[in-house]
Amino acid sequence: MKNYIPSYFNTKRNILLLLWVTAVFGEMFILFFQPVQCRTWVDSDWKFLLWVTIVVVTAVSVIALSRTIMYHYAKHHKISYLDYAIWIAAEVTAIAGVYAAFPVVAMRSFAAEWDLTLFYLFKEALFATTFTLLIPYAFVILWVVVKDRGEQIVRLQARKHVLEETPEEMYKFYDEKGDLKLSVNPSMVYFIEAADNYIMVYYLNAGKLEKLMIRNSLKNIEWRFRDKGLVRCHRSFIVNIRLVKLFRRQEGEVMLDFGDEKIPSIPVSKGYSEGVMSMLM
Repeated sequence: MKNYIPSYFNTKRNILLLLWVTAVFGEMFILFFQPVQCRTWVDSDWKFLLWVTIVVVTAVSVIALSRTIMYHYAKHHKISYLDYAIWIAAEVTAIAGVYAAFPVVAMRSFAAEWDLTLFYLFKEALFATTFTLLIPYAFVILWVVVKDRGEQIVRLQARKHVLEETPEEMYKFYDEKGDLKLSVNPSMVYFIEAADNYIMVYYLNAGKLEKLMIRNSLKNIEWRFRDKGLVRCHRSFIVNIRLVKLFRRQEGEVMLDFGDEKIPSIPVSKGYSEGVMSMLM
């Protein structure tokens, strides 16, 4: 399976950043390191500066054209990392060709005097161009990746904050006909008890434990609220596992306590004990 470059590699902002960094680094590199002994090609410093500027502007123009093509191509096609590497290699080769052809075309007498062939200049220029471009390319790629990761972290933190500030989804209890009978905050529901063809929902209201009878089955409630904190612990009971404060053994039977004398303890039968204990642990 191919791995494709992230879309932010090819945004207008990052393309402009690449062009700017490449132009500045390329100008400084050629001025200070003078690859292929290019300083000997002109007889004054200002001419050398002008020549370097022309070369850099030409190189940046080639990159700008290449990235414009890539930008529009990426709108309809995915670009793999291999394709991206080949694209960069093509840019380096094209710029090296322009760099090598300049003295041969514009300075023929000088090139002939120093026996500067196009092949020799291209070979030297390819090495210098590779080094000159890959450093700003690597810097820009590293910058946009780190910046994107930072933005992702900010977005995740913002999403976490929103989730933390958002109230819990209400527990909604329906009867067999699908009519809503009770909507209550999850932290207010303690347990549900089976009563023949009905269920009794025990919940806290204004500090008092109240109950509401709804025509439904405990099995339906168990299925509806699976993975939402309501756990079957007995064939006659479902408890809000998040509100259980402790469990204890009483005459060989496991009991769940809510830490409030007003709320009765709920038994745990052997068939459900393993699941309840794993949830508590």
